[in-house]
Amino acid sequence: MTRKSMVAVGKSNGRTSGGMVSLRRRRPFQLMVLRRLRELKKIVPATSRRSHGGDVDALLRRAAEYICALELKVAVLRKLSAIYGA
Repeated sequence: MTRKSMVAVGKSNGRTSGGMVSLRRRRPFQLMVLRRLRELKKIVPATSRRSHGGDVDALLRRAAEYICALELKVAVLRKLSAIYGA
């Protein structure tokens, strides 16, 4: 092997040999996701039964339920507005 080819083999393009993204490149994405989850946790009201702090599934389920509840409230308010002519 020539020196030039050894350098090319050792060069990292941000991916591991298995085609997976390396931890160094993936870390900013993980930080972004964690930051967005924290923001979502602030927006979505907590339920009466406490879920685990790191349970992402429960948080996303609560967020989906909250969105449905908000959509229902908007529909009711539109109907009331149509009835009373605001």
